[in-house]
Amino acid sequence: MIRRLLLVLIPLALMPVASFAQNSMLRGKVRGSDGVVLNDAAVELRGSSGAVIGQAFTRNDGDFVFTRLRAGEYELHVSLSGYQPNLQMVEIRSSIRVSGASDVISEVVTVEVVLKRRAEPSLAPPGTNFAQDVPKAAREAYLKGISKLREGKSDEGIRELREATAEFNNYFDAHLALGSEFYRVGKDEEALESLEKARLINDKGAVVYYTFGLIMVRQQKFRAAEYAFGKAAELNDSHINAHFNHAVALIEVAVRSKDKSEIESALANADRELDRAWDLSGKKMYTVLLQRARVFEERGDNEGAARELESYLKVDPDAKNAPAIKEAITKLREKR
Repeated sequence: MIRRLLLVLIPLALMPVASFAQNSMLRGKVRGSDGVVLNDAAVELRGSSGAVIGQAFTRNDGDFVFTRLRAGEYELHVSLSGYQPNLQMVEIRSSIRVSGASDVISEVVTVEVVLKRRAEPSLAPPGTNFAQDVPKAAREAYLKGISKLREGKSDEGIRELREATAEFNNYFDAHLALGSEFYRVGKDEEALESLEKARLINDKGAVVYYTFGLIMVRQQKFRAAEYAFGKAAELNDSHINAHFNHAVALIEVAVRSKDKSEIESALANADRELDRAWDLSGKKMYTVLLQRARVFEERGDNEGAARELESYLKVDPDAKNAPAIKEAITKLREKR
């Protein structure tokens, strides 16, 4: 039997990368099609395998940054309520040699992402727009903290953000930024504490639930992850990765369940969420095909799983795991 073969073959697309050998940087700015910079856009960076590298939210003139990146190709997903999501590919080279210099330096890639407004009127769910009257001292500490994080100075950034919350304990953005940074550096308990404080201040923040879901995945707590990603998708329907990761968590619940009705329900919901992520991405989020293959396999449809894997290889024939996928296709068809 090759039941759940793809569970071994295909690594979880939402598992974070734990270490980085390079120190390249990706800087970006998000604008609307009218040229206006957009703050509070959700930005997620994924590796070629679909693994989450990092997440950010645009602040201060629509800027975002990812640091300590390895060489390779990345998917950049950007979404904001009221706008069409944007997915684009970014390449980071291993290094750059400056002409006339003997040293090799890391690469800095700059991108600009343009979001188009949805054709139909789109209102954010009640409570998702959240503004606070923040004391000046707290605001200044927060901005310093964000600046330090963008420079790759995590400890200094965390210290400034803590100062911001000390000045104003109900500072949603500061608690959220702390939770996101603690998650990034692998300090899950501190991350959960900060995220819970943010949730108590504003329980309509999709990113709070989304980051909680990422932590639950890292801890292999898939039922909790499924709830969190589902809540994030409910609060921000345009968040591609909330729908996608909700689907993956649902598949993991099905894989581990012995209850037939629960398995059927989880897989049906996973199907719907994969379809939503596929549509939101403009049918460019090809890791959806890998997860669809898992759904087919869990249902015992090995031929359906093989077809999805073939579709993936058609759009990415040079994938690093292409040999393993081809072998899986052969084995799936042998067991029909």
